[in-house]
Amino acid sequence: MASPLQRPLLLLLHVVTILPLLFLGDWRLLVPPLLSYVVTYTTIPFISEFLLKANMFGLDIGKRGTPTESKKIPEALGIVPGTTLILLLCLSLPLLITTHPSLLLPTLSSLFTILFMLFLGFTDDVLEWPWRVKLFLPAISSIPLICVYEGSTSVLCPVQLKGIFWREDGELTAFSDTISGLITAYPNSPTHLINIKYFYYIYMSLLSIFTTNSINIYAGINGLEVGQSIVIGGSILVHNVLSVGKGVNVEGSFFSLWFLSVFLGASLALCCYNWYPAKVFVGDTYCYFSGVIFAVVGIHGHFSKTLLLFLIPQVLNFLLSIPQLLKIVPCPRHRLPKYVVETGLMTVSRREDGGMNLTLINVALWVCGDMKEEHLTALLLVVQVAFSGVGFAIRYGGGSGLFFNEEL
Repeated sequence: MASPLQRPLLLLLHVVTILPLLFLGDWRLLVPPLLSYVVTYTTIPFISEFLLKANMFGLDIGKRGTPTESKKIPEALGIVPGTTLILLLCLSLPLLITTHPSLLLPTLSSLFTILFMLFLGFTDDVLEWPWRVKLFLPAISSIPLICVYEGSTSVLCPVQLKGIFWREDGELTAFSDTISGLITAYPNSPTHLINIKYFYYIYMSLLSIFTTNSINIYAGINGLEVGQSIVIGGSILVHNVLSVGKGVNVEGSFFSLWFLSVFLGASLALCCYNWYPAKVFVGDTYCYFSGVIFAVVGIHGHFSKTLLLFLIPQVLNFLLSIPQLLKIVPCPRHRLPKYVVETGLMTVSRREDGGMNLTLINVALWVCGDMKEEHLTALLLVVQVAFSGVGFAIRYGGGSGLFFNEEL
């Protein structure tokens, strides 16, 4: 749990994150984000008691062999920030309509999707859904987002493939004419844009599946799930502020700022209870909730490719996990690092065949050596921040041209 010194610092951090909302032109829009921290912070202890009474609790696997290994810790507390966000944004709809009426439809579709994923996450904490369900349902929940998407479906053609679509004189090849019903290339296009049409909607659905599950598989130690979500959300918020400052994709950035400010307030409050030693567990409920928030703002904010730049550790962890997820090598139910009672440190966990469990958490321990759980969480969050810096360098550096059509 966050110390008495850390809690006001988290509140101060939240106040800083909501200041960009002043760009929206109405100080009343600051009220929901401010309330999100206060409501979540004060509600969590109350809801925790009800969850314990309903036998919704977990045991901290990372503390086996210690006096606290049998302590019941309330589970699925991600339901609190999720419900807080939905209620506050619903109550704020009249204000949003009067200030930014064009955001009403994407906001309603987003709230529907978030509610669906919050329900899926909570039922997963209760029923422990199999992976085929976890992969299928996020695709269904993304349908409202896709139906009201009004952004570009064009992408830049890779240099290596330009010869397939364009001749040297800029005219289209016979292949381009043949597949024009599926993919459209534009003759004499200086930017070599191709409209991938329906494939872009499939990409957005896959993005929703990835974001909701990527947080879920990169988890398991106190504070990591909510911590990485705060870093990712903060990185997106900075990107939105830069976009507004340049006068680029202003409406999409406003939409993202509106959702993220409330999300970050609720998440910072949850972090106060989930930081080491955790007083509550966020559960799959929060993992799905945070993941779908990123999908929502990335799709309706028209920066879905930029979003992936802030998810580099999650992508690496997913790629690293593929052999175990596909059962190519043994995959135990829990792949968390092992707690060594004698030293009080976390160490690499191993499979039944002696190999290391393939997660970014174990790789960090393998590279840096055994360490305390709170230090491990801090290290992984520093890595997350560092990769966000890499993402900004790519987005605003040499590769900035790859993302310009997100601003159409």
